Amino acid sequence: MELTTKGLERRQILERLFELDVKWNQLLETEMPTEEVNQEMEGLAETYLNQLPNVNVSRCPFTGEILTLAMDVDGIDGLWWNNESPKRPEAILPKTYFAMDGALKLEAPLEVAPFIVTPGPDVPFVIPRLLAFDQVKAVLSTVKIGAHTGYMMVYYADPMLEGEKRVNDWGTDRYWEETDAFSGMLTPGQWVSLTPSLMDYDFDLASYIRNGKLLWIEPQDASLQLKSVVRGCPYLELEGSHKLKFIQEGQMWEDDMAFEFEEDALDERDYMKIIDAIERSEG
Repeated sequence: MELTTKGLERRQILERLFELDVKWNQLLETEMPTEEVNQEMEGLAETYLNQLPNVNVSRCPFTGEILTLAMDVDGIDGLWWNNESPKRPEAILPKTYFAMDGALKLEAPLEVAPFIVTPGPDVPFVIPRLLAFDQVKAVLSTVKIGAHTGYMMVYYADPMLEGEKRVNDWGTDRYWEETDAFSGMLTPGQWVSLTPSLMDYDFDLASYIRNGKLLWIEPQDASLQLKSVVRGCPYLELEGSHKLKFIQEGQMWEDDMAFEFEEDALDERDYMKIIDAIERSEG
């Protein structure tokens, strides 16, 4: 299948960026100046961001407002999917937006990129810790990422949930948070990095739909109509791995110790869980 003009432009940008990344590291090793390389990389990254399409991905169950994100839906080799250094434009988020997570069902062949991509497990899930709050609901929807099928789980809160840790934005090691510019803490729209914490994922979605905590949108439904019934839900009992995936240079591996760390120190129970998980994985 021939690439579109846009596809060629994106591919050329990424290939040149990957070449420059290698050159930049080589210059660092020899203590040669990197300013010229930096300038070209910054220009290419800006061009990449400017061409990202705005995609309607979800709808708030409280206000009906549509969540639109500029995201790379052409493949997981784009800078949007770089786990440790994601390139994503500032987003205008609904006032009820709280967090975004996701899963990705991969199709071969995998894209090749030098950075690590962490798109989640194969099938969608929810985070009981967040849905335990009365004012929080989640919306599950589908978005195609190249040949792959992505599942987005967006959490909304009304009134806003204050003081509770969110989850890292889908595919990254951090999350996006809008805060009061005069709070002295963060400026609006700043990335907030989290240090590692045990996460509990629940893949049994039916009970959350029944109790009104999880709504869903039919795949390919451009109107983003929210549904709240178990019957006919296409997201139930999907086949696939529940393990987290890591992808780099076209290679994929999994990890069944699904934990990401929080700012607080782990207590003794957390350590015991980690040790138990390691023993089970080695056994």
